[in-house]
Amino acid sequence: MTGHRPTVSVIIPTYNCSGPLRRTLETVLWQDHDDFEVWVIGDGCTDDSAAVVASFADPRLHWVNLPENSGGPSRPRNEALRRASGRYVAYLGHDDLWFPWHLSSLIACIEQHGASFAYSLGALIGPSGCIGAFSLPLCNDRVRAGLSPSNWLHRQTLLQTVGQWPSRIRVGDDREFLKRLWAAEVAMAFCETFSVLKFPAGPWRMYALRGDYPQTAYVEAMRRDPQQLRDRLLVELGVCLSRREVASEKGRGFARRLSRRLLTRAATLYGRTRWPVDLILYRRWRRRAGLD
Repeated sequence: MTGHRPTVSVIIPTYNCSGPLRRTLETVLWQDHDDFEVWVIGDGCTDDSAAVVASFADPRLHWVNLPENSGGPSRPRNEALRRASGRYVAYLGHDDLWFPWHLSSLIACIEQHGASFAYSLGALIGPSGCIGAFSLPLCNDRVRAGLSPSNWLHRQTLLQTVGQWPSRIRVGDDREFLKRLWAAEVAMAFCETFSVLKFPAGPWRMYALRGDYPQTAYVEAMRRDPQQLRDRLLVELGVCLSRREVASEKGRGFARRLSRRLLTRAATLYGRTRWPVDLILYRRWRRRAGLD
């Protein structure tokens, strides 16, 4: 042990997704702020994720595999937080990607504003390209799909205020964590930087893939010219949002959208973390992601 305390502890919970995980770790190691440690915590993994982490031969990367699968990312995150030594904590999905400026931009933002929590802009990537964007809801009654901790950075001391991740929740743990932040009136700052690519497991059936992972093409484009990739995706995102507005004005799928909103509203009022809603959401996610 050298006694050095890194600036950032990067936390990556994972479960049997070693192919995308390799690409994800590449983008972490490309960060222009390189004073970090990475805790990759397996949620009872039975694949070759340990070998993938070891293959980088980078002392900043650490692998821990929990003895059994908990069915959600909260328990692995809490295990990583128990081991983390960084002044800041950043989260990353095992199949998401960071642009090289992600950590440096968030660190500069949180320090400039004297905040406890900072977040950037991310794009949702589907089989057809950009399918949406995410940053952070403005208040706890505006939580929307696409929310992801992959664009978050917070001071480690924040945990003394809001506590650990809610391990009893398998779907929606990020929403519960945010509710604690709002309740505690934590100082937040928006980093006006596009820095994250999120690949939703459902549209890709990520766990059913056995090669030809979608992240590969984006990692190669990022390796060649990250600014060019960013600019191209911002154009795609603008086109996506404009088409969505046109479709909305024409009333396409009105009945479907209305029924979906009603079901979503009913689930929210009842409580997404209450049985049987939590079980239904979890089973639906597993089916869409390719686990079942």
